[in-house]
This record gives sequence, structure tokens and C-alpha cells, in this order.
Amino acid sequence: MKKRNFIKATNELDAFIIGLLAASLFFGLMWVVFTYGLGNPVHRLYILLGGKWPTGLIQFVTFLAFFWCMIMLGAKQRKINWESQALEVKVLPEDEHKVLLPDHINKLRITLTENSDWVNSIYFKTLSRACTKFRANKSPQATLDVVKVQFDLEKVSQDSSYGIIRYLAWAIPSIGFIGTVFGISGALANADDAVAGDISGITSMLGTAFDTTLVSLFLSVILMFQLHRVQQREESLTLNIQDHIIVNFINRIYVPKKERQ
Repeated sequence: MKKRNFIKATNELDAFIIGLLAASLFFGLMWVVFTYGLGNPVHRLYILLGGKWPTGLIQFVTFLAFFWCMIMLGAKQRKINWESQALEVKVLPEDEHKVLLPDHINKLRITLTENSDWVNSIYFKTLSRACTKFRANKSPQATLDVVKVQFDLEKVSQDSSYGIIRYLAWAIPSIGFIGTVFGISGALANADDAVAGDISGITSMLGTAFDTTLVSLFLSVILMFQLHRVQQREESLTLNIQDHIIVNFINRIYVPKKERQ
């Protein structure tokens, strides 16, 4: 199997910059398509997506938050794929009748340390610490405790890594609601013109109010689906790694009587 270097954790600032570029590119392409491609810069879809400025600024911020989140989730998916590949590296016996003696575990620890391609993966990191603990006291139970503690720490770390993503997932509908309030307040400000017979100002601002909400809710649905999908994959992978270590490492440890403490 092809080896791959360690994938670094998501950098939120880098993701923001890429998201900003993606949102700018999206609005630029949309302007070209509707202005030159369709020759209709006042198309209803164009206005809905925020093509008309300055009212379209609300939709731009919404798309920025959306792309920002999707880029961070994409980085997480790549990390999950990398961790899955680390699990496929055959460092533990899978034969039912195979046992691990203390000498085998010492050799395993050295093998894990020397494998620099996967040393930062959850699988290799947990195994290495478990081997180190076993070498200290030759206790399978203490080794199992180390594995459990390590996975508890990984779960806490994984959960905290979703902080900004969860915040933005909550913020996107709120941004749409801000646009709604802005549109309604603008419509009320044009109430005098409506009394005089000109309702264009009111209809335009009410359109902004509903457009921003529609866009934000639509993007929020997509984002929440992807967020839950990535979280489910990550949690499932973590459980699979833990189960693999317990079945093929902890349960195979055998300490001869003369070496037991």
C-alpha cells in the first residue's frame, strides 16, 4: 500500500481565506453568466442569490460562511481517509491462534516508532503508548486502561475541533434572519412612497427579506447534512480502531508466569 505523510489539522484561517476566494469566485462567475451569458442582470435567480448590491452583501456573507465550513469539513474527510489507511497497515496479527509475548510487544513498539509515515495517526499513536505502558509493568489490564484513556482524549479532541463549524452552522440561518429584519425595516421605511402609489421600494425590500432567509436555510440544510455525515464517519472510524486494537492486541497478550508481577 502506498504510504502517505501525515495530514496536518485544519487551519481555520487558511480555510477562511480559501472560503473567501471561493465565495468571490462564485459571485464573479454568477455575474458573468447572468450579465454576458444570459444578458439578464436582473434575472430573479440572480437577485435571489445576492447578485444585486448592496443588498446582496447578506447573501455573500452567507455563502462565505458556507464555503468556509465546507472546506474545513473537506479537510476532515481527508484526515479520516488517511486514518483509515493507517488502520490497514498490517502491524498486528489477525490469526485467531496468534498470541503476543512480551518480546513481540517490544519489537512492535520499535516497528511503530520507526514507521514515520503513520506515527501521528490515532492507530499508531495509541498502539505505541499501549506498548510503552506494557513494557513498564507487563499488565494487560493497565495496557487496556491506557487504550481507553487515549480514545477518551481523542473523542474530546475531535469534538472540540468542530467548534467553529458548529458555530457557523448556527450562524448561517441567523445571518439570513438579519437579512429578513433588514428587508422588513427597509420596506417600512418606504411605506410613505407606497401610500403615494409607488410600491416598488416595498416590494424590493420585502424580496430581499425573503431571499436572504431562503438562501440561508437552503445552505444550512446542505451544511448540516454534511456535518452529521462527517461526524458519523469519524466516530465510526474511532470505534473501529479501538475495537481492532482490543481484539488484535489487548486480547492476544500473554505473559509467561515467570514474568508476571
